[in-house]
Amino acid sequence: MRIILLLMLILSSNQVFAQKNLDEKIGEGIELYQNGKEKKALKVWKKIEEKADKPSSTYGTTLGNILYYYIQNDDEESILKYYEKIMNSDLNDRDENFEIGKPYKNYRYHATMRLASYYGKKGEFEKGLSYVEKADNEITFETTSLTSFIYQKVDLAFWKYRFLNDLGQNKNAVSKLIERALEYDYKSMYPSWATVSTSNDENELAETICSEFDDLEKLKLDIDNGIENLSFEKERGIINLKILEIEYEINLYSDIETDEDCKAYLRNSFFYQYLTEKTK
Repeated sequence: MRIILLLMLILSSNQVFAQKNLDEKIGEGIELYQNGKEKKALKVWKKIEEKADKPSSTYGTTLGNILYYYIQNDDEESILKYYEKIMNSDLNDRDENFEIGKPYKNYRYHATMRLASYYGKKGEFEKGLSYVEKADNEITFETTSLTSFIYQKVDLAFWKYRFLNDLGQNKNAVSKLIERALEYDYKSMYPSWATVSTSNDENELAETICSEFDDLEKLKLDIDNGIENLSFEKERGIINLKILEIEYEINLYSDIETDEDCKAYLRNSFFYQYLTEKTK
């Protein structure tokens, strides 16, 4: 029995040692890449991919580095191959990250946004937009900070705004910002992260929306009409309203019972209050 336990301890120690060596190899690959030896860096990362435990953070970081390499070299076939490897793996998006303000690796989120950026730079805005929508609606961004979560959600709205403007769809672009501004109940989504302060991101969101309109009083009047005529699907937790001829579905996460509660909720948003101050 002692021999078996000793062997297990040795094997475990060897495994930890091997993993640590592979982590060091990742750094060697990065150094090679930064020194202009990209192909040598890729060879190093490919060897790590073969040897690393799946699904370890070593494996996940390496796949991300290889994906980055192929994006920089505009190898779409390989980009999609490694993107699918990341998405279909058993990687844990909550693997610890050692960057300030970014506690988790979020492999899937970052891979998806890299593809959004890749297609945006190629002028394939529809494809880029589809990856932003995927990041927003299908992938959980892992964090422990409400401020960080708000930043990601607002940032995604701006990504949609830019892509839709690139597609010549300005009204739809602005609608993505308005939708995010009204779907603001982050505190109810994650009550343990509650904060009482308004983030700079919400302020930027309100400023950008208002900059799109010459007549803010007309905008407020249209929003007020939309709020007064909203409908509430309590079972789905959705507020339906029309603003500037665009239909909105605003997701709710707090315990709201009536149409009047919904109206109060929308009027309590930072954006609505910001617009009210601007039109006084």
